[in-house]
Amino acid sequence: MTWRCIGLATLLWFAEVSANEAARLPDGFAELDSDVQAVILEYLFANEANAVWGEQSVTPTAHEMVKYLDDFQTRVLIDFERGNIRVESLGSQQPGAALKHAIEAILLTPADPEAVDLFTAADFGITGRPFLAGKVLDQEGKAIEYTWRAQRFADYLVSQRIQRDQQRHWVDISMVKTHKVISAKGFGPAIERAANRYGVDPALILAVIDTESSFNPFAVSPSKAYGLMQVMSRTAGRDVYEKIYRRGGQPNRSVLLNPDKNIDIGTAYLSILRDNYLRGVQGQLKQEYCIIAAYNGGTGNLLKAFHSDRKKAIQRINALSADEVYRIITTRHPKLESRHYLKKVTRAKQHYAS
Repeated sequence: MTWRCIGLATLLWFAEVSANEAARLPDGFAELDSDVQAVILEYLFANEANAVWGEQSVTPTAHEMVKYLDDFQTRVLIDFERGNIRVESLGSQQPGAALKHAIEAILLTPADPEAVDLFTAADFGITGRPFLAGKVLDQEGKAIEYTWRAQRFADYLVSQRIQRDQQRHWVDISMVKTHKVISAKGFGPAIERAANRYGVDPALILAVIDTESSFNPFAVSPSKAYGLMQVMSRTAGRDVYEKIYRRGGQPNRSVLLNPDKNIDIGTAYLSILRDNYLRGVQGQLKQEYCIIAAYNGGTGNLLKAFHSDRKKAIQRINALSADEVYRIITTRHPKLESRHYLKKVTRAKQHYAS
């Protein structure tokens, strides 16, 4: 998404909202492209959250879901990487009731990003099997799948576990240690379909999802990468549409936040890296190391770690052992993030392959 795509009328709206604190949707909002709507909602969301929480305001990331409720006075933060849920209220007239409602809602929320509006303070859309089922246990050690159990656990937490300071009231809820394994099993059918379709190792797909989002189906990053495999619409998404799906355009935010579609597009892009951009690389393990680094930092940066000339870079990779290729990527890649990324994904792949 670029400012060029947004249109003059919407740009003027941004200028108006920036100059005045009144936050209203621009005229013709419903007719705007879905990605443009998302940009506007994210902008308003940040303003509304900041107005209540100030410096404590936070927005969703790849590994952390953030959902505000109660006119932005209550929020739910799920850290998928660390396995922790915090429900907190700031300035609510009835913090206990607000926390109880938010706890019940998040425990019953389905794994359907379309049912959860992350960028408003609207309530959760509670339909379908909860995505936290089995990942959070109540005070009796039981999984929470039904309303009555969620309500009873929320009552227990608010009466026994509530914490407070001068401004906030909050409750912390731990996810089970195996929450990622449970998530992996839940997405298993979609991963198996994509693996078979594109000839990609399922353990690699799982390792990429783990590293990119920690199995957060609501993953949104500041770089506009979306979903489990953190696909960017205008780069990887467009490539998949053109080279694999044989169609024009690119996936929008809604498509990329659909777990099954995200897994298919992300896996398809791994196959594009293998079959197109890194086609000349020989040796399965060396190729895999290169694919992983390229998925994070791009093919160009990956090859620069070996030589400024593309052909010579591939020739050098082919002349090296897999261990030497790994060492060079993790020590000489132009992007520090990509050096660490290769380490993380290879470690995760070993876990899921075992």
